[in-house]
Amino acid sequence: MSGARSPRVRALLDAAVGVIAEEGLRGLTHRAVDARAEVPAGSTSYYFRTRQALLAAVVAFIAEHEVADIEAATVSEALADAPPLLQAADRFAGVLAHWLGPRRDRTRARLEIVLLTAGRPHDEVGAELHRVRRLFVDRARLLATAAGSPDPEEGGRILVAFAEGLAYDGVTRPGPDTTDRAALRRMTQKVLRTLAG
Repeated sequence: MSGARSPRVRALLDAAVGVIAEEGLRGLTHRAVDARAEVPAGSTSYYFRTRQALLAAVVAFIAEHEVADIEAATVSEALADAPPLLQAADRFAGVLAHWLGPRRDRTRARLEIVLLTAGRPHDEVGAELHRVRRLFVDRARLLATAAGSPDPEEGGRILVAFAEGLAYDGVTRPGPDTTDRAALRRMTQKVLRTLAG
């Protein structure tokens, strides 16, 4: 977990996210991370001996931040007395708006890793991506259950796919509509209603 990492390691992983977001996975080298983090050459390779180890750590690092975002999500003040389903949709939309607004680089880095390491489920990065996806499906399953889904496991997978689709759209086609919380909330409401049957 992020709390167990030293400030130096967290700084290196944050720098790695920045390198991936700006230059793609092709730009990710130990030397590039050292330069971005402004640390002595060899620092990144000291903590992460291989590129696979570095990428797997980046996946875990991003996931930890995204889980923290989900746990910190709040309901808009105007919806304080709204029905629970609307509040859930608003929290979901708030997280997405955050990921596509202030944290867009982090989201872009995650999608770069997912897209360019697909089809390798058994290597170190693939295993970490699988673990993280399972974590998010489990969390989304709770939301699907609260929405009244007759099949919460399937509902959780649908919600994760929905969020990933919006994230991909927001990264590849940035604009004010992709971070509009009200618009994201309306779309999320429709998905939640559909899950309820």
